[in-house]
Amino acid sequence: MKILFTHHRYHTNLFNWFRGIQLNGHEVKLLVYKPDEVDQTDLPKSTYLSPSKWSIRKMKSSLRKRGDGVDSFSPYYYPSFRTLYRYLKSEKPEIVVIRPVFSRFGYMILFMAVWFKCRVVFHNRIRIHQHYSKPKLILLKMTLGLLDAYWMSPCKGAPDKYPLASKRLIYFPFLIHAQIKGRTYFREDNINILCVAKYFKSKNPEMMLKTFLKLREGFDNIKLTICGTGDEDGAYFKNMLSIREKSPYSDDVVLLINQPMGFMEKLYMAHDIFVLPTNHDPASFTVLEAMSYGLATVTTNVDGSSGYIENGKNGFVVERGNKKMLEEKIRILLQNRSSIEEMGLKSLELVQRNHRPTKVIREFLESLM
Repeated sequence: MKILFTHHRYHTNLFNWFRGIQLNGHEVKLLVYKPDEVDQTDLPKSTYLSPSKWSIRKMKSSLRKRGDGVDSFSPYYYPSFRTLYRYLKSEKPEIVVIRPVFSRFGYMILFMAVWFKCRVVFHNRIRIHQHYSKPKLILLKMTLGLLDAYWMSPCKGAPDKYPLASKRLIYFPFLIHAQIKGRTYFREDNINILCVAKYFKSKNPEMMLKTFLKLREGFDNIKLTICGTGDEDGAYFKNMLSIREKSPYSDDVVLLINQPMGFMEKLYMAHDIFVLPTNHDPASFTVLEAMSYGLATVTTNVDGSSGYIENGKNGFVVERGNKKMLEEKIRILLQNRSSIEEMGLKSLELVQRNHRPTKVIREFLESLM
């Protein structure tokens, strides 16, 4: 079976989806909105189709400024119908996964997938188990039924509160292998806290820095590392440097920026607690990465990946922007080292149970066919 994904770029959260597909004996292809390659020799290369002349004109006149470092991707990108038709005719995919759904290119892919009688799967970051208004649910069921399509998301939502509204809604989590080899805790007898977040207001690493500095007043053997991408000369990062330097605990804080991907494994292995105090994140992959390395994990309720955490068992989910609650939950961990290790081991257990690529991909494809 051949499966075609369309995506903004070659994001790391695609890697293990693709590996799982290949391990199940299927072929996977990727169409991207901008040229993008990754240094992963076992994965397929992405394909970038040249934009149409109208797309080029629109992209030049409507530059994108999101303010979070993802300005190079344009929602106004699309190839010509002829180019896209030839590509799909040549590749002959049986399943087409469309992300973003609501874009000119997304609509073109949908039209071509229906034309070539492919199974259509829409992909975005809605929470699968949530409340749907009656008009929205009727429209969703009618659209998916008419197209014989499915809608997948890596965000679970609240299954205990909301039953599955339609069998055409599929929870498809991010995937990863548990990195259990050599896992030790409390290096140099410190409790080491890690925050992996872009240096932007939406990801909110500044809140973690300020929370740590306040907690440091009452705890001696704690350290903080913040690592993320961003502008080294930008106001946000410079402000964080200033906050650190003005603190009497500056030696206990490391701020890293734009590190190579290969460095991240060592970083996760050297820490005990992971915190992402994000203000906006449809679904962060870093939460699952941290769990896969056996960290007690904390994120906010607006993070779609918060569904990977069993609250109070392998970490905590806190309210967005609630500094008091964040400080309180981290304090609980700092006061009991054994709970950090227990939660870290629970994270590894959850990864092995719920996020193994081969098993999840097999079940996902069975649900489509």
